[in-house]
Amino acid sequence: MGPDVAPEGSGGFDLNSLLRIMIIRQRLIVGTALVVIAITLLVVFTMTPLYDAKAFVLLDQRQNKVVDLDAVLSGLATDPTSVENQLQILRSRSLMSHVIDKLHLDREVMTINAQGTPPHKKVPTPDLSFYINPLNWFSTPPVTKTLEQLKAEHREQLINGLLGAETVTILGRSSALQITFRSSDAQRAAETTNAIADSYVEDQLNAKFEATQKTSQWLAERLQQMSTQMQAADAAVQEYKAEKNINQTATGGSVLDQQLAQLNAQLITARSDLAAAQASFSQVRQLQANGQAEEVAQVFQSGMIQQLSAQQADLLRQKAQYLTMYGPRHPKMVDLESQLRDVSGKIGEEVKRVVQTVANNVAVANAHVQSLEESLANLESQNRLQNKDEIKLSELQAQSTSAHQLYDTFLAKFKETQGQQDVQTPDSRIISSAIVPTTPVVPDKARAIELAVAGGLLLGFLLALLAERLDGGVRTTEQIERLVGLPVLSTMPELSGSKKSNKEASDRVLEKPMSSFAEAFRGLLIGIKHSNIDRPPKVILVTSSMPDEGKSTVALSLARIAARGDQKVLLIDCDLRHPSIAEALGLANEANSLVDVLSGLAPFKVRLLQDPRSTVQCLLTSRIKGNPPDLLGSEAMMQLLVGVKAAFDLVIIDSAPLLPVNDTRMLAHMVDTVTFVVRWDKTPRAALVSAARILADLGVPVAGVVMSRADSKRHHYYNYGYRGYYNYHNYDKYYND
Repeated sequence: MGPDVAPEGSGGFDLNSLLRIMIIRQRLIVGTALVVIAITLLVVFTMTPLYDAKAFVLLDQRQNKVVDLDAVLSGLATDPTSVENQLQILRSRSLMSHVIDKLHLDREVMTINAQGTPPHKKVPTPDLSFYINPLNWFSTPPVTKTLEQLKAEHREQLINGLLGAETVTILGRSSALQITFRSSDAQRAAETTNAIADSYVEDQLNAKFEATQKTSQWLAERLQQMSTQMQAADAAVQEYKAEKNINQTATGGSVLDQQLAQLNAQLITARSDLAAAQASFSQVRQLQANGQAEEVAQVFQSGMIQQLSAQQADLLRQKAQYLTMYGPRHPKMVDLESQLRDVSGKIGEEVKRVVQTVANNVAVANAHVQSLEESLANLESQNRLQNKDEIKLSELQAQSTSAHQLYDTFLAKFKETQGQQDVQTPDSRIISSAIVPTTPVVPDKARAIELAVAGGLLLGFLLALLAERLDGGVRTTEQIERLVGLPVLSTMPELSGSKKSNKEASDRVLEKPMSSFAEAFRGLLIGIKHSNIDRPPKVILVTSSMPDEGKSTVALSLARIAARGDQKVLLIDCDLRHPSIAEALGLANEANSLVDVLSGLAPFKVRLLQDPRSTVQCLLTSRIKGNPPDLLGSEAMMQLLVGVKAAFDLVIIDSAPLLPVNDTRMLAHMVDTVTFVVRWDKTPRAALVSAARILADLGVPVAGVVMSRADSKRHHYYNYGYRGYYNYHNYDKYYND
């Protein structure tokens, strides 16, 4: 079964990876930081120093109460919107124009042309040479401008410069404003800042004064108009009264209304008297009908009736007494009876007289009521006519009253406004004037260096990350296993010195058998044997994806390590296009041994050469001009491998790279296993994946991968992280490098 090629993942950076990148790419990071610092220092020390002058203005809510200052222009509110409005005023072009006038900035030298141009004269227009020059054909010709236009443009430039150098901010949650002006001249910065603050306060005073002045003028004009309107309204009221003959009392009501009120009161009294008289008459008639003269006397207090009633009572008492003494026929009794009849008659006549008197009273009261009602009806008729006239009169009087009230209101406001002109105070005050700054704010050298160091390190780190991402090589066993799904059997360290040859590298396992280099190949040999426990491989093909990855060194070094273990080892150089084993062994290969054997020109035992420094038997080759795939894929090659497999304990084949040529593909199905060589940090990941896919498609058993020429420190750091880097130095006591 071939290897399972895993998809290439993008991977990610964890904390250990970031620390590893920082250590490995420290030269790039530090170098980038130094370049940034150097550029920053060059810029900082060549910059023109700029100074910031600051003044503080407080929006004062306290008001002068000598007069009502809110009458014309109210005081400033301190809500966010109002404060923002003040910020806009401080940034306005009109305020900057006042600052220019205050500091006389427009009087500075302004060159118009070399000769100078008198006022109201035009600047000379461009001559013919301007239009003849091809360089000016696509440019706009200079516009002819007067001196006034040039001065206006210069003033606009000054305003733009002031606005660009000014900064206004709110101090926290307070109503205080900070005015900052930046300039290369410290004295000019302080002067301009104070001029801006002073102009702002003066602008508030001018705004109030102008508002008050305009209000006073408007009120005076309105008062004059209202006086005329008021007089016309009063005249209209008097003329209407005279026309309609409307007389009014001192209280403002009409005489007719007063008469109606009095007559109504009299009518009410007369009707009350009539009702009382009618009640008395009815009672007397009832008592008269019942013969109760005594009660009539008691009701109406008639002295005559009372006297007759007393006389009648005395006679009745005597009658009762005589009746007992003399009897009814006695002359005294007859006389008493005559007296009683006479008294009763008199009482009856008196009662009639009283009744007649009461009836007369009723008639008089009724006549009085009728007279009053007639008079009232007459007055009401007159009043209805007068009410129609009074409606119009009331309208005229209301207009007159309104004109008087409006005139009085405007007159009071006019007096207040006139009083304000001399008592105007601004709604803000300067709480701190600007002083001449002694230290420039730009450039801030310390701050710039701090930012340069931080920014340079950050940029260097980002470049290191980018370099790490763009680097297509493999460095860790995890990367290889993730990319191709094959185990890493061993990692061959890079030998010290620059560009060690194959001979020098392979001699290392013999010269220093206790070195880390030799130990790597012992681990490789163990890994290959354990790749198939049941049937340990004997014929091992060593290949790579691309040239110069160290496969020949791996093959020769692996053979020598196996030979030191008392194994009978055969090394075959099957790289017919670029053989290198003979050069590494230092053997003169005048005859093409492998080609001779495969061609049947000589038995392989005759062509075998022994490694001068070990017991390894070698079947070498030289570059050929024929077709290597046909030769390597021949039946003779198959028979050769079958024969050497029986004669040797281990057969190691150095083959050509997989990707450039097809030679190795012809050999792969003839061997027991394949060992794949990958050069640390050099072999492109895409090449590794492609080569592994070829082996998988061929169905060749792959024992694993060997990473060659790994930087010891960097390799350990990539594989074991920061701790592993320091632990690596402790490995030396186990090796004899």
